[in-house]
Amino acid sequence: MAEQAKRGWFRRGTRLFGMLSVSRKRIWLLVSLAVTLAVLEGIGVGLLNPVLQYVQYGSTANVSGVFGTLLLSVIDALGLPEDLLTLLVFAFIPVLLRQVVFLAYAWATARVQQGAATRMRADGFGALVNGDLAFIGQEGLGNLVSTLTAQVQRGSQAITLFLQQISIGLVIVIYVLVLLVLDWRLALMAVGAIALISWLVKGAVTRSRALGAEMVRRNNETYSVIGERITAVRLIKMLGQEPSETSRVRDVVRRLADAQVRIAVFSGVIEVTIDPLLMFTVFAIIFVGSEYLHADLATLGLFLFILLRLNQKAKDFNGGRQALSATIDSLISVRDVIERAKTSRQIRGGKTKFTGVRESIRFEDVSFSYADEAEELVLKGVDLEIPARSQTAIVGRSGAGKSTLVDLIPRLRDATGGRILFDGRPVQDFDLRSLRRSVGFMTQDAILFDDTIYNNLVYGLDREPSQEEVESALESGYCSQFVYDLPNGLQTRVGDRGTRLSGGQRQRLSLARVFLQDPDILILDEPTSALDSESEEYIQKALESMRHHKTLLVIAHRLSTVQRSDQIVVLDYGVIVERGVHGDLLEAEGAYHRLFDLQIYR
Repeated sequence: MAEQAKRGWFRRGTRLFGMLSVSRKRIWLLVSLAVTLAVLEGIGVGLLNPVLQYVQYGSTANVSGVFGTLLLSVIDALGLPEDLLTLLVFAFIPVLLRQVVFLAYAWATARVQQGAATRMRADGFGALVNGDLAFIGQEGLGNLVSTLTAQVQRGSQAITLFLQQISIGLVIVIYVLVLLVLDWRLALMAVGAIALISWLVKGAVTRSRALGAEMVRRNNETYSVIGERITAVRLIKMLGQEPSETSRVRDVVRRLADAQVRIAVFSGVIEVTIDPLLMFTVFAIIFVGSEYLHADLATLGLFLFILLRLNQKAKDFNGGRQALSATIDSLISVRDVIERAKTSRQIRGGKTKFTGVRESIRFEDVSFSYADEAEELVLKGVDLEIPARSQTAIVGRSGAGKSTLVDLIPRLRDATGGRILFDGRPVQDFDLRSLRRSVGFMTQDAILFDDTIYNNLVYGLDREPSQEEVESALESGYCSQFVYDLPNGLQTRVGDRGTRLSGGQRQRLSLARVFLQDPDILILDEPTSALDSESEEYIQKALESMRHHKTLLVIAHRLSTVQRSDQIVVLDYGVIVERGVHGDLLEAEGAYHRLFDLQIYR
């Protein structure tokens, strides 16, 4: 049974450190420090026995036992006087050494824990940004943020808790050995009582494991709900939903609090189980030792001192088991998300560096479906040729597959059928990074970080642009006036997602970033749909300057923005139903004509 328990602890420790990617060298360092701490504590406590014997009898003549004999031998060898002060000094030395070792142990444990948390967060973020876009959508932003923040921190604490279990367990073993040296009969009573108490709290520890899993779910739910509501606070205010949303958040956080209370209650169950039983053990040992074994006062006093410390250590050990069981599920949850994110990555690049489109981009019988909706095709048999340095507009009703179609060009998604060719070569032949860096992307919601205008402008560049290049990009994106009117100019912080700028300013700044990036292909997904007329005019002028210099793909609901395109492609339910130029499509009186009429006469 003991051997089985030992193997269980070994497997748990191996699995834990494996999940946290802790090196063997660091593991052995921490274990060695824990062993040293336990040994020094045992020696320090054991050396109290000869001190108490000296106090009781007034001389070293009656000092006996293993610790007394060893201490007197050392004192004699050093030629020191055998008095109380010498005994106290030697008893104090292990205490001081233990504090030095404890400081090293605390530092090493913190480094390992925070290092593990850093690796998990970096590994998790890397897995997400390299994984499939659909995975992020399926998991939900709130759950992923919770996983990489709160759950990682909680999971990394498993290291500290596990090492504390090792340290406390070793101290308990050392204490038991000291007790055996003092009186083996009383020691057996103490060991039996501790074993019984540990068995009694086993059920509470098992229940804590289930509560730990519930805590993970409640934490993720709380992050998700609160994150969504903060993001949608404008909508909530406009629709007068403050009371109902506050009530919903209150319900969510109350469920989290209930789970935390249940864990606290089980901790209390462990406490109220252990304390009375251990105190009963202490009283029983006093009675038996005094009435039947006739132990001297020094031995019995030290025995009781050790038992009281053992009482606290036993509580810490059993409480640690409960805490470790509750936190280990956070770690498992984090590793599960990271592994699923890694396995979701199905897109692999080729070895050929992408240098731009010379002739055309061709879609040949391209189809696409999401992994969880394999039978429902979003794109169906798309055949399309996009000449280099031309402007192609893609229009259609919402849900027609327009954004999905352009996502296939930089391989944000991969077609499930057919093929995409760049100058006759399959897109899979090209190095993924060089391909994507050759594609500029603008959406209706400008993507800006909470940083300065300058840092947002140069984001993603491999080089430091010159002042002339920056000013040229600002001019081309019609940003110069509003940027230099700001008190701090390029060093002005834009706020979370650029909220300190107007919608038009954010969009023009995104366009200036594209000019600075100077991509070969530019994809614009509804770039003017949320802009006022003045901002739309600026964007239109900037795009016009790129015509016949870049390969432009424009997704638009406002057909006024695509009338001058070299070709217009009409998508409907994933199928190209029309293509041509504006005038020809109007004369055909088909799908494009109907879309145009809806905008003109609505």
